[in-house]
Amino acid sequence: MFGHEVAGERQRLELLESLLDGPTRDRFRALGLAPGDRVLEAGGGAGSVVRWLAAHGAQVTVTDLDTAFLRELAGPGVRVLRHDMCADDFPPGSFDFVHARYVVLHQPDPDAVVARFARWLAPGGTLLIEEPASFSVVDSPHPAYRTVMRAFRRHLERSLGSHTGWARTLPVPLQRAGLGGVGLDARIQPVRGGDAEARWWHGTLEQARQGMVTAGLAAPEDFEAAYREMAAPDFHDLSLTVLTAWGRRME
Repeated sequence: MFGHEVAGERQRLELLESLLDGPTRDRFRALGLAPGDRVLEAGGGAGSVVRWLAAHGAQVTVTDLDTAFLRELAGPGVRVLRHDMCADDFPPGSFDFVHARYVVLHQPDPDAVVARFARWLAPGGTLLIEEPASFSVVDSPHPAYRTVMRAFRRHLERSLGSHTGWARTLPVPLQRAGLGGVGLDARIQPVRGGDAEARWWHGTLEQARQGMVTAGLAAPEDFEAAYREMAAPDFHDLSLTVLTAWGRRME
């Protein structure tokens, strides 16, 4: 599930980037990103954040367990590394910014990952975490959408070990990691019939569909009904809640 070799995975990631990049860029600006800053992009996706950071003069290190979609970015100002954020290390003080989006909750111990990120910051460096919480989708008034969203959350927890409620604990993990100037922003992504958010959900659910059906979490007709709901012109609902937390290494 979500492997880079899966047909349509790059397009799915690019859809997600189109939905999330605006707030990410705004937050980097607000936190004082400057030319020459050393930035770690942990979990690079399809690379849109890396491209933007490099265009603004940052010295970017982008990591992922699979760098197939990132290799083309390697060059002046961009270093691409295959790297496991739970096991592989960087020297303390390596970065002025560390950024992760939609990846930490899938790690075995998200709080430990945040603590590792904090150690990699230089004095005055900033950690920026963006993670989704599912509470805004699992109580939807649309029955098919609600059914597949509840099943998808359980599937992530069972198959990937994802901590689907972890984002709700932000910004406390950053405080525990010793960071100061901690802040939090929360926003709920809307989803309307046939829009980019609905298309992203369609692609995401299709990748998980067979596993969910095999596990008995949802039936094929549940997916078809949910897709009809999400494609209807009058469909309007809430998608994931995105929690954004940041903090600075003070010493």
